[in-house]
Amino acid sequence: MKQPFNVQIFSHEPMTINSSTSLPKTTNYQLMTEKEACAYLRVSKRSLYCWRMAGLIPYIKIGRAVRFRINEVEAALNLMSRKS
Repeated sequence: MKQPFNVQIFSHEPMTINSSTSLPKTTNYQLMTEKEACAYLRVSKRSLYCWRMAGLIPYIKIGRAVRFRINEVEAALNLMSRKS
């Protein structure tokens, strides 16, 4: 039997995912690594980290790995462009 693993989404409570948990299979939930997000945004890893710590870019922590949802990154960019 596979053990469930914990996923922490930003500062929300951890949720357990197991074989019976189903997530929608749409592109809205497609995840990017830090490297992919940096390339997508054309910023340095340090800039992305600073944006993340400032709460400008939403992220997901899976264990020690950091991932970004494409649609949330785009929404955050739209918000940042409206504020400036």
